[in-house]
Amino acid sequence: MQWFALPRWRRLSSAVLLLALASLAQAQERTGSAAGADAVDGRSAEQWLQVVQQAARRLDYSGTMVYQQGNEVRMSRIVHVFDGKVSHERLQPMDGRPREFIRRADEVKCLIPEAKRVVIERKTRAESFPGLAAASASELLQHYSVNIAGRERVGGFDCQVLEIRPRMGDRYGYRLWVDRASGLLLRSQTINDRGEVLEQMAFAEVRIGGVDREQLKPSWPTDGWKVDETAHRPVDMKEQGWRLAPPSGFKPLYTVRRPMASGPALQAVYSDGLASLSVFIEPAAASDTSEALPRRGPINAYARRVGDSMVTVVGEIPAETARAVAQAVERVGR
Repeated sequence: MQWFALPRWRRLSSAVLLLALASLAQAQERTGSAAGADAVDGRSAEQWLQVVQQAARRLDYSGTMVYQQGNEVRMSRIVHVFDGKVSHERLQPMDGRPREFIRRADEVKCLIPEAKRVVIERKTRAESFPGLAAASASELLQHYSVNIAGRERVGGFDCQVLEIRPRMGDRYGYRLWVDRASGLLLRSQTINDRGEVLEQMAFAEVRIGGVDREQLKPSWPTDGWKVDETAHRPVDMKEQGWRLAPPSGFKPLYTVRRPMASGPALQAVYSDGLASLSVFIEPAAASDTSEALPRRGPINAYARRVGDSMVTVVGEIPAETARAVAQAVERVGR
């Protein structure tokens, strides 16, 4: 559920790992009236999910986000502005080499200052913290149960806690902390079947509303920088001779042909509204064999050789789910 780049693995070194309430504006005012409190307390689990989806897209907010996975902790600054039609966002990872991501609607510009380079890519992937994917709340509830689990404070905000549990063992659970006044998701955890926290993201500090649009400007002047626009040609897996079988509830987001170090690769991305997974199909090397790849937090991957191609499944799913999806990939019609 994170927006910035995930850790890179051997064969995935160049892959990009890829969630409406009309009263939202009134909720932002934090009136504190008894009537307003009653309305918030009376929201159903489905309504809370709708609130989170809309708040992440339509609110103006800025702050510092913390991502934790085991002993690894990373931080990013985010500025988000909604102009009434589309979202504008600036993301600044605070660890590693300087980078910035400037987004307008579905176009993302990655600024690489040491190379004086701008890489432009369409944001064709599932939503990330503090948002949820585009699946409707009713669709999510077909595959997850949602429990309203009391109230806690996060960063000084009064939050509603939501516990989300999968109805089947082929995906993870989640715990969400949602600002009761604005609906903005302030903290999220990914939970395995033993109740262990695999990763979490949270705002260390956040300002909701009153964001100056000047904060959307990049840190560096990019005049004269080299501009590369990543072209992903949409393809049809069936026409390419492949049959894929994602878990129930995972719907296709897009399928494209991507340039990879080993040659052109096919990538199909699926999401169930909370988790996402990718299936990569690329030319196989002579030494490639089927294997489970190292797990990183909630991210599991499984690679399987099919003829002269290597199929790799990677996503926010349990290891057995990644293996089952890879084993179900079939070469057909060719």
